[in-house]
Amino acid sequence: MNTRRSVSSAAAATKVAAAAALVLAATAVAGGTAWADGAAALPPCAHGTAVLPGETPVQGGPAHSGTVALEVTGDAKPTVQGDVTTYRVRVTETNRTGADYRHVTLLPIFFTQLGVMNGDNAKVFWEHGGSSVALPTRPGCDPSAWVDSAALDVPLANGQSASFDLRITTSTPVAEKVKEIRVGASAWADGTSVTADSFLQLPGVPRAAEPTKAPTATPTKAATPTPTATPTKAPAASATPTATAATPAPAAASAELASTGGGSNTGLLAAAAALLIAAGGAVLYTLRRRTR
Repeated sequence: MNTRRSVSSAAAATKVAAAAALVLAATAVAGGTAWADGAAALPPCAHGTAVLPGETPVQGGPAHSGTVALEVTGDAKPTVQGDVTTYRVRVTETNRTGADYRHVTLLPIFFTQLGVMNGDNAKVFWEHGGSSVALPTRPGCDPSAWVDSAALDVPLANGQSASFDLRITTSTPVAEKVKEIRVGASAWADGTSVTADSFLQLPGVPRAAEPTKAPTATPTKAATPTPTATPTKAPAASATPTATAATPAPAAASAELASTGGGSNTGLLAAAAALLIAAGGAVLYTLRRRTR
C-alpha cells in the first residue's frame, strides 16, 4: 500500500511539475501579451534608467494599512487633428492607509496589440499648470511602454489624493492600425510597489476612407434660345382713301337760299337766260365777220 501511494504521489508530482513547466514556458514565450499571434517577436524587457524616489524604503517609517490606490480615467475616445491623434488620460492616486507617504512616484503604462504604438512612435506629456512636460519612456515586456521619469513624484498624506493629466500622441497612420489602446499605471510608494486598480481601454481610430474622385462635370451646352414671337405690326394704312360722307352744304348758303323765298326755280331761270344771251352774242359776231 505504501509503495502504491508513493508511486501515485510521485506520478502526481511529476504531472504537476510538467504542468507548471508548461505554464512557465507559455508565460515566457507569451511575455504576458494577449495580443500575440505567434508570428511576431517580442521586444526584450528593459529596466528603468531613472532613479525613482519612491523606490527607496523609508527607514523606520510609519506602518501602513494597505497601499496607495490608483485609478485611471480619461476621454472616451481619441481626438484626431490631421496627422496627429491624441489620447487624454488622468491617473489619480489616493492614500487611505492611515499614514503619510514621503514619496509616491507614478509610472503610467500603455500598450497595444503587438506594440503597434510604442515609445518610438508615441510620446507622453504631463499637462499641469498651463505647461506641457515631455516624459521619457522605456519598453516593457507586454510589449508595452512605461513612463520612466522621476517627475511624477509627490508626497501623499493620509486621506489625500493627487491627479496627473497625461497626453499621449501618435501619428494618425499609426493610430489607424491600433485596435485598442490600454492605459494603466504603477507606482513606487516609499519602497512599496503599487499596481493600478483599473485600466482604461480606449478605441482605435477608424481608417479614413479613400477620397472619392468627384465626377468630371460635362459642360452643358447652352440651350438654343427659343425664337420669340415677332411683334405684330400695326396694320398699314390703306392706300385707297375711304370714301367719306358728303359734306353738307354750308349753313350760310342754306340760309341765303331760304331768304330769297322762291327756292330752286328762280336759280334755274336765271341760268337759262344767261346761256341764251351768250348764244346770241356769238351768232351776232359770226355774221359781222362774214359781212366784212
